[in-house]
Amino acid sequence: MPSAGVFMVLSGAVLEGVAQVCLKHSAAAQARRRGWLAAGVLLFLVEIALYTRALKTLPISVAYPVSALSYAAVVLSAFLLLGERPDHRRWLGVVLIVLGAACAIPA
Repeated sequence: MPSAGVFMVLSGAVLEGVAQVCLKHSAAAQARRRGWLAAGVLLFLVEIALYTRALKTLPISVAYPVSALSYAAVVLSAFLLLGERPDHRRWLGVVLIVLGAACAIPA
């Protein structure tokens, strides 16, 4: 069973996906630009806090590869929240990232 540190890194990856969507909204919105930007920055700060906490219990050789799941989280967030439509090749890349991160998690 993965440790609490792995769950913290995974949570940070999900937060980064949502933070990127907030930054995309801040770039596109005129009226609420500051709100979206503030939300994105706040999510990044929480991600940093989670990652730093995770490093207390995980070797960086585990934490950093698992944090690569943030790339997959961004694609998934863009798909679910922005309606972006990644092509098959991009989805294959997401699958490869997930498989690579899974290899880094200790059994």
